[in-house]
Amino acid sequence: MAARPGHSRPSATRRANAKAVRHTSAGSTGGPRKACRGRRECATDTGGTPPFKPTDPRPPLGSRTPAHQPASRTPGPAGEGTTPVTRTPAESTAAVIAAVLASPCANTELTPTAEDLPLVRGAVLCLINRERAEHSLKPLTVSPRLEAAAESHCAELISADYFAHVSPDGETPVDRIRRTGYIPGPEVGYVIGENLAWGTYSLSTPQSIVAAWIASPGHLANILESQYTETGVGIVPAVPTSVGGGAPGASYAQEFGVIIH
Repeated sequence: MAARPGHSRPSATRRANAKAVRHTSAGSTGGPRKACRGRRECATDTGGTPPFKPTDPRPPLGSRTPAHQPASRTPGPAGEGTTPVTRTPAESTAAVIAAVLASPCANTELTPTAEDLPLVRGAVLCLINRERAEHSLKPLTVSPRLEAAAESHCAELISADYFAHVSPDGETPVDRIRRTGYIPGPEVGYVIGENLAWGTYSLSTPQSIVAAWIASPGHLANILESQYTETGVGIVPAVPTSVGGGAPGASYAQEFGVIIH
């Protein structure tokens, strides 16, 4: 929300933009679509694209079945060693989700600076996984390759002064993620997605950014996509001048992914 003329208090603005990309082989493209799904602060939007259409069929559903969960062991009475206890996959998932919900998220009100970016990334991941847990979904784990893609995109948003999923030279989220080696080859299937946001002043905190994503159906769809298993968060303590007007703040990118062998 921009300050009114003559108002001496700094303005605090936020904008979010989401894009989900789904693909099982190389070569597909998607067309532009208007996609302003944020609050009033999102007066205009750079748009996203619909899911990319696969050129080959998806791998059979059976290839996505989770591997068998090993049996866990619990201590028995003194002198009796341990007693094997076998958990079903559903029980193991429920235990993981319960652990996420029982752990509070720290550093959610930090204003990003160059020194605290690891703490801010951790806060974003915690808030995202808590939202997933509240919908009975397993937490995402960090992929260094997805994180590298997110970091490089954030840096380019500032250096090239734009806010969009597709760069001025036409590079897409698929291109960025493929360049990191996350997609191991042309024959494997994958599902990827990306959320972007920027905020100034108090709206640049992890709590504010994630809240904006959750309030937007397009962004929330990425957060709650059950197929995703991995993520990477990129943050730069600056906002593209073309959208932030030179105000202090931060830009965020979150990549989501799963490889389907």
